[in-house]
Amino acid sequence: MRPALSSFGLPGRVREGVVLLALALVACGGTTATTPDTGPVSSGGNLQAQIIATELVTGLQQRVPIGITDHNTPVTDASVQVRSFVLGNNGQAVFKGQSAAPFKGAGLDGGGSYVARLDLMPAGDWGLEITASRPNGERATQRLAFNVLANPVVPGVGQPAPLSNSPTIRDHPDVSTIDSGNPPDDMHQVSIAQAIRMRRPTLVVFASPAYCTSRACGPEVKVVQGLEPTYKDRMTFIHIEIYTNFKPDPAKRTIAPTVTEWRLQTEPWIFLIDANGIIRARFEGPTASDELTAAIGQLLAS
Repeated sequence: MRPALSSFGLPGRVREGVVLLALALVACGGTTATTPDTGPVSSGGNLQAQIIATELVTGLQQRVPIGITDHNTPVTDASVQVRSFVLGNNGQAVFKGQSAAPFKGAGLDGGGSYVARLDLMPAGDWGLEITASRPNGERATQRLAFNVLANPVVPGVGQPAPLSNSPTIRDHPDVSTIDSGNPPDDMHQVSIAQAIRMRRPTLVVFASPAYCTSRACGPEVKVVQGLEPTYKDRMTFIHIEIYTNFKPDPAKRTIAPTVTEWRLQTEPWIFLIDANGIIRARFEGPTASDELTAAIGQLLAS
């Protein structure tokens, strides 16, 4: 029997299955699904699943980060399987693929996400069926609706990176005015525009260590700092603070111009840019060190 559209919740741009991480400024081919038409599925105790990305774009093997919680406490020991469906206007859900979603948390101080790799084509309304099983025998299946965009809002893979004149220590000798970390990091030597003009492969991390509303943000900067010594001779590392004007009164802070220029609505974000100024990878939300290491290796090998 074909599951009705309501089995995944109402389709839309970003639905309740998507968790906002910080700023809060939130069919072709395939076979017809055979899961029963029983309405929304959420069974198996207190496990809850969320898609922790606000922008998913068409393409092959797209990164889909998922959070699992138990009584609002993050779960890191589950085995997670994901099935994807295109949701049609006629009430049908067409099965498109499936993926294991291993937990990725290296370097994130207990944080992280379950990462599925899915072929998301075509653009439109989609659903995920997420099944999580824990070693203690707890098991749950949940369906979430989300939207796949044909074109990204945030600068996307294959597009030129914006030539942002992001703040540097040359313009701001007191680095604590452009970095809320304690202590600030050393990734403010050059602007994004300068790094691109130097034809240097570049990693840019957008995050606010002190003012982020998600615990993933501070650790994300630490993850990047941990990789910097290994790769700094071959690429440039840049940290963009999400806020400006946070000193001396944090209550008066505003969104930094570079964040607006890149059209970011959440944090953290990480972008890998090649020597020609083209974005080759991007990561929204908590991103583990092993994910970044693999992507950096691909960037430097290309």
